[in-house]
Amino acid sequence: MKTSIFLEKLQEELGESQTLHLETKLKELENYDSISFLSIIAFVDENFNQQMDTEQFKDMEAVSDLVNIIGRENFEDE
Repeated sequence: MKTSIFLEKLQEELGESQTLHLETKLKELENYDSISFLSIIAFVDENFNQQMDTEQFKDMEAVSDLVNIIGRENFEDE
């Protein structure tokens, strides 16, 4: 998946009006809360067919951390 498409879909999934970037800090997002964890888990499963462990969230700070968890090999550069 192209990184830009991923960012757009993630923004939509989280219901954010702010444009997401790889550097975006998740905890600074307006709508980021405990429900967001579930949304991200479902989003990753649906789009990448990967199961995420809630333990992976404890060190996740930025969108780029999520990309690393999913695996950079799953993304295409622009």
